[in-house]
Amino acid sequence: MMMASSSSSSSATVRVDKATSDLLIGPDWTMNMDICDSINSNHWEAKEVVKAVKKRLQHKNPKVHLLALTLLETMVKNCGDNVHFQIAERNILQDMTKIVKKKTDMHVRDKILVLLDSWQEAFGGPGGKYPQYYWAYEELRRAGVLFPQRSPDAAPIFTPPVVQSTLRHPQAGYGMPINSSTRLDEAMAAETENLRFGSNLVAYTCIAMLLLIC
Repeated sequence: MMMASSSSSSSATVRVDKATSDLLIGPDWTMNMDICDSINSNHWEAKEVVKAVKKRLQHKNPKVHLLALTLLETMVKNCGDNVHFQIAERNILQDMTKIVKKKTDMHVRDKILVLLDSWQEAFGGPGGKYPQYYWAYEELRRAGVLFPQRSPDAAPIFTPPVVQSTLRHPQAGYGMPINSSTRLDEAMAAETENLRFGSNLVAYTCIAMLLLIC
């Protein structure tokens, strides 16, 4: 069991190191999404991946910081509650506030502020499931840190699940009005009734013609 745990930890470290390498010219989205897919397939990997990201946030190179923050953001958006819990549990939020207080690279600082602001709101503030996100935000706000203005075009924090529907039994999903399936059922019923009326009309016409011939 220890060997399996050690192996998963090593694998997570290798992948996170590749996704946050200072040799990259920008985020490796393929690697980032592969890491997310791996976490979603094996929820226990969230702990090891978050631990590996935490180490990268302690790196001295601001480029590594930005890549690690981008990976973290991608995980929050695309992975489930396991990642959200591990980020709060592993004190990554405290690490992020410390980086801001050190007055580090402005790009890193602004990235952290944007993430903390959006996360604290998405997780429900002080009364939410994970108030740690709010506390990290509030700590900086009380310290006089000014947060960047939010962009109205910012993507949602949580990616809505893909809803698969069929023509036979449509389901209301993301972006679909709640009563749309009801309206569609009513339309189908009306169409069926029209078809029945049409069939009856043809039958009545045929009977009338036969009576005239006779």
